[in-house]
Amino acid sequence: MKKFILTMIFWDDGHKDSTRVKNVEFTWPKMKEITQYLKDNDINCDCELYDFSSEKVITDSVHIPYPVGEFKKSEKLNKIINKNLDYDFIMMYDCDMFFLKEDYPKVLEILQTIEYGYLHTFDAAKLGDVDYNILKDENFNLHTLDYSFAYSGSKSKGPLSDGTKGGLGGIYICDIKLITENGGFNEDYTGWGGEDGEMMDKIYYSKNKKEIISHRDFVPFHLSHHQSWNNVN
Repeated sequence: MKKFILTMIFWDDGHKDSTRVKNVEFTWPKMKEITQYLKDNDINCDCELYDFSSEKVITDSVHIPYPVGEFKKSEKLNKIINKNLDYDFIMMYDCDMFFLKEDYPKVLEILQTIEYGYLHTFDAAKLGDVDYNILKDENFNLHTLDYSFAYSGSKSKGPLSDGTKGGLGGIYICDIKLITENGGFNEDYTGWGGEDGEMMDKIYYSKNKKEIISHRDFVPFHLSHHQSWNNVN
């Protein structure tokens, strides 16, 4: 039976009233919820939250301390991957991402049918400033909000509408060997951004890659957060 690890990457940005902390306090329970749903439907899976904050923020996380403001996302991703080599597939989440409960069956179908050598990618519905009370209301339809897509732009176009395959950011599901056999993420990238595109290229041209499947019928949601554009790190 194929083994799946669902992983979430998080670190506190050090800002007072941090949006990243608020986001992960919402998304981590959602990730545990979908993991339990998958388990209940006979998927062999586990989930872990990796907290790279200088001091542990989330109680039930795996804490690997880094100084505040030190991104090194490639290095952090490689640490997560190397701790989970006993699994066949990794489903990597950024801490500001989550699936709607209505889409859990679609995620289940992917895991039930995925083959070795496959990569599944998604767009992201980017929510602006949103009331967390609305997010916690299970009866509220997030599709009514005015969001845009990370790749496609306008909501009216739909996810991945321009034909792009998406990438290794936000959320993706990948045969873990497609990452390890291509050398892992390039740690010459010491911030964030760029490392995902390079790894996507490596997988695209890998002789061991069978197929990249890009999903255009549903999409995970992305919560807004502080952007550290002025951080020299």
